[in-house]
Amino acid sequence: MRKASLLTTSFVLAAALASAQTSAAPLRLTAEDAVKMALEQNIDLIADRLDPQISDTRVAAAAGAFKPTVNSSVLSNNQLQPPSSFLTPIPTRTDVVTSNAGFAQRLPWFGTSYNVSWSTSHTNTNSFLSSYNPLLQSGLGLNASQPLLRDFTIDPARQQLAISRTNREIAGTRLRESVVHTIAAVKVAYWNLVVARANVDARRSTLDLAQELARVNKAKVDVGSLPPLDLLSAQAEVAADQEQLIIAETAVKQGEDRLRMLVFDTTKRENWNVAIEPVDSPPLATPAVDVDAAVTRALADRADLVRARREIDNSDVAVKFAGNQKLPDVRLNASYQASGLGGTQVLRTGGFPGTIVGPGAVTDFGTVVNQLFAHDYPTWAVGVSISYPIGESADQANYARARLERSQSAERLKSAEARAIQQIRDAAWKIEMNAKRIETTRTTRELAEQRLDAERKRFDVGMSTSFLVIQAQRDLAQAKTNELSAVLAYDLSLVDFDALQDAGPAGTAPGGSGAVGTAVATSAAPGGSPSSAGSGLGRSTSGSGTGLPGVPQGQ
Repeated sequence: MRKASLLTTSFVLAAALASAQTSAAPLRLTAEDAVKMALEQNIDLIADRLDPQISDTRVAAAAGAFKPTVNSSVLSNNQLQPPSSFLTPIPTRTDVVTSNAGFAQRLPWFGTSYNVSWSTSHTNTNSFLSSYNPLLQSGLGLNASQPLLRDFTIDPARQQLAISRTNREIAGTRLRESVVHTIAAVKVAYWNLVVARANVDARRSTLDLAQELARVNKAKVDVGSLPPLDLLSAQAEVAADQEQLIIAETAVKQGEDRLRMLVFDTTKRENWNVAIEPVDSPPLATPAVDVDAAVTRALADRADLVRARREIDNSDVAVKFAGNQKLPDVRLNASYQASGLGGTQVLRTGGFPGTIVGPGAVTDFGTVVNQLFAHDYPTWAVGVSISYPIGESADQANYARARLERSQSAERLKSAEARAIQQIRDAAWKIEMNAKRIETTRTTRELAEQRLDAERKRFDVGMSTSFLVIQAQRDLAQAKTNELSAVLAYDLSLVDFDALQDAGPAGTAPGGSGAVGTAVATSAAPGGSPSSAGSGLGRSTSGSGTGLPGVPQGQ
């Protein structure tokens, strides 16, 4: 499915680039296509997808503490010792070749650790004190350590592994949250662009009306039926509408850049020249909003709440570890050592040290190894070690701190759940409010059109003034802007409502209510700032909350 989506996105992008380079045809995008392209091309999302993989490496590193290790070594030692006593009247040469191999592991259960070692040596010497020459020696050792209290149920290595696994889940929630925020941001940018283009059409219509009035007034001034001041007023209105059209067209360019930044690989400069033409119309049908179901879903699956629960899991591990470290360090230690000896025996006669008469029996290396497993020369050792601090210790303070931090995490989860409920309810009320705003603003725009039509007819027969016609044109422009603002606020509130069920607000302080940078939270409030509303459409309109460029305010 992912490969198919990638191929589709690649074909769309290739077609767009080819069109841009040949005929400069715009890339026609639906909202769904824009989301698909963003999921494949968005630079920030590509970087965020690496976080779970990085966490996987941390889990592997923590699990490496329980992997067995093998060690081996070979050593050759040549020594010439000067005569230092009557027992060594001549220089003594000793050549020793030693080899060692070992196997050690810390088990992930009960804190048990063990190691097995095997060593051999081959010695040649001219010392007449030696009983074998050459001398073969071998040893087999087994050591085990078992904590009985501290480190029995958990130790630093197991704590680190548990926390790294939980952090891997947290990284997964952050990626899911990033995906939700990216999808929401794409939809916000898409609908902002759709409304910005509609606003350009509205501004052009307003400019056409103003130019038509200026033409009529000029004709009347020329025949002397209208004072020149009315012509100046109409021409001033044309200039003001031209300014607002320029602002509206610039807002479209800015909106395209915002959408390009989200759906393209913008490190390729040619992508900045791909014209975008949104083909979807803003959704206007009012969906059935089930607030209780949305709240239930969010409390169960919302990424920031899941992450908060995983943080509590980490706190539980910290409490368990700190509580275990308060216990006495009681360890059972056991070791076993088997030895083997062989080589060529040196025969002697007479008393100590005797006279060497020649080589004797030969004990080969295989016999030496058999001595190890036949337990011919065993050594056993079993013991218990106990360590316990006297008085208050750092471990007790750490345990108290861990419990407090766990309680703090639980309270923060409750606060986060309460904020999630408030945010979803708030988003639901905004859907209802903005749906009603669409109806009222549509009615206002229709009435403004009727009023302008009536005022123009009165003006044509001399029953109205140029000032009243200009005022009616301004009122119609304001009504169109308010209607577009209501449509945009409604679309963004739908995006916000869906996003808040899957992820917390992006970049908002506690108590905020916007899944995509408070885009909807401001757009639904009267007189909201357009910059914080995320619409990028210029000035705010009185009572609408989402500003659109190209419309005079307060007129």
